[in-house]
Amino acid sequence: MNPKLKNLIVRTLAGAVYVALMIAGVFYPVLMDVLLCVVACLGLYEFSKITCGPEDKPALYIMMAFSVFLFAVACYYMLQPRTFLFTPGMKTLMSVFLMIPLLMMLLSIVLSIVEIFRRRACPVEQIGKSLFGFIWIVVPLAMMVAFAVWCKPMALAFLLLIWINDTAAYLGGTLYGRTKMFERISPKKTWEGTVTGFVFTVIAAVVFPSIPFFGRVHMPIWAWVCFAAIVVVFGTFGDLLESAFKRNAGVKDSGKVIPGHGGMLDRFDSILLAVIPAMLFLFIILS
Repeated sequence: MNPKLKNLIVRTLAGAVYVALMIAGVFYPVLMDVLLCVVACLGLYEFSKITCGPEDKPALYIMMAFSVFLFAVACYYMLQPRTFLFTPGMKTLMSVFLMIPLLMMLLSIVLSIVEIFRRRACPVEQIGKSLFGFIWIVVPLAMMVAFAVWCKPMALAFLLLIWINDTAAYLGGTLYGRTKMFERISPKKTWEGTVTGFVFTVIAAVVFPSIPFFGRVHMPIWAWVCFAAIVVVFGTFGDLLESAFKRNAGVKDSGKVIPGHGGMLDRFDSILLAVIPAMLFLFIILS
C-alpha cells in the first residue's frame, strides 16, 4: 500500500475514534471525565518532555496526582442527585471552579518544598513551568468536563465548531494559502487558511440554532456568531502557543500517542485556550 494512503487511512480512523469518544463524552460525562483525566496526564507528560526534560519527573508526578484528584472531585459531584437548588451540572461546575484556586495554592506549596530538597540553581523556573502546565492543560480540560455536564448542547456545539475551524483552516491553507501568519512559530499556518476556518465556523454557528438539539438553548444569532468568533480566535492562538513550545524544543509533534495526529497536545491544543473564554461568554449571555 502507498505510504501516503496508509497514513491517511490511519489518520482518518484515529480521528474518527477521537471524535466519537468526545461526542459520547458529552452525553455520558463520566466517560468524558475519565477520558480527559487520561488526556490531562498524558498532556502533562508531553509538556514536561518538551519544556523541562526527564530530570523533572518529581514535579510531573505531583501534577498528575493533583490532576487525578481534580477529575475525581468532578466525577463525584456529577454523580450526586439533583437537589432543590442545584442540578448535578451546577454542582460539578461549582466544585471544579472552587477547587481550582485551592489546588493551585496547594500545588505551589508542594512544588516549592520539593524544589528546596532538590537544591537546583533556579527553582523558580521549574515551579513556574509546572504551574503553567497545570493551568494550561489540566484546568481547561476539567472545565470541559463541567461544560459537558452543565450544558450539553453548547458543549457539543463548542467541540463541533473547534473541529470545523481546524478542518476548514487546514484545507483552506493547503489549497490556496499564501500569506504566512506566524512563520517563525508555525510555517504552514496562513491567513487564508485562518479566514477560511473563520467563515465556515460562523456559517456552522448560524445553522446550528435550526437544529432542534441546539435550538434548546435560546440564543440570538448574533450570540452564536460571537461564540463562533471566540472559538476561532482562541482556538487559533491555542494552536500557535503549542507550536511555539514545539518549535522551541525542536520537535515536530508533542508525542506519538494518536496515530497520524501526534500527541495529546497536538490534538487538544485548540480546546485548551478556547474552552474557558467560550464558557464565560455563555455565562454572560445565558444568565
